Amino acid sequence: MKKMLVVALAACMGGIALAKEKVVIVPAHPDDLISTIGFCLLARNTFEVHVIDFTHGERGLGLEGFTNGVAKATRIKEEESVCAAVGATLHWLDEVDGDAYACRETCWRLADLLKELRPRAVFGHWPVDIHGDHMMAGATLMKAVFLAEITPEFYFFEEEYQSKAFVPDHYLDIGSVRERKYEIVRMYKCQYRDGGIERRHRAAEMYHGMHTAMLASGQAEAFKSLFPVLQGQRSIFQELQPTSRGKPKFQGARVR
Repeated sequence: MKKMLVVALAACMGGIALAKEKVVIVPAHPDDLISTIGFCLLARNTFEVHVIDFTHGERGLGLEGFTNGVAKATRIKEEESVCAAVGATLHWLDEVDGDAYACRETCWRLADLLKELRPRAVFGHWPVDIHGDHMMAGATLMKAVFLAEITPEFYFFEEEYQSKAFVPDHYLDIGSVRERKYEIVRMYKCQYRDGGIERRHRAAEMYHGMHTAMLASGQAEAFKSLFPVLQGQRSIFQELQPTSRGKPKFQGARVR
């Protein structure tokens, strides 16, 4: 009997030890997750990642695909496959692609999810963006965090040519998972088309890697914090960042 109690106690303690802090990412459309796929792959063993899509990307295949529902069904299936590949749990907020708003109901829906999840960190769109859905998704996340009365680490991610005046203050070396990232990116088949989406993101990662000191691979995803990490606190990036083996790189110069 005593042995059984010891085993049960050990199992309970093991369950507590295995509990992971949560991370929430809120993309406007399914393929917007691309900006954080490297992060997801590096975080999956340490954190429980949740993706909460603002819309289903219903207009991503033109008017016919929108009206007959094919685009929505296709993009839901693709996002489910991508989230399974990166080890993330998928949720939807059901705003309409191209007609999305940071309305009261959606802000509260997201706030209720955040209250339930109590994330260590949240990631959303940089709100200065040429795509209205991106702006609305970023604004909704900021409002929802306020409504949920939580204080997570809050980071914005970049849409490589749509975000404006985006100046990162956190970089994540994704060299170890970069090729796996782009295997997953190609799972967005309906959006991949001529491969331009991959070329643009690879170029952005090289740019950020060249302008960042002490990254091992020179390939980085970039993020901007809403709230500064206080002295004595460790950011989520400090926990995930591999030990650097590279030489410092500075703007305007290549270090050989």
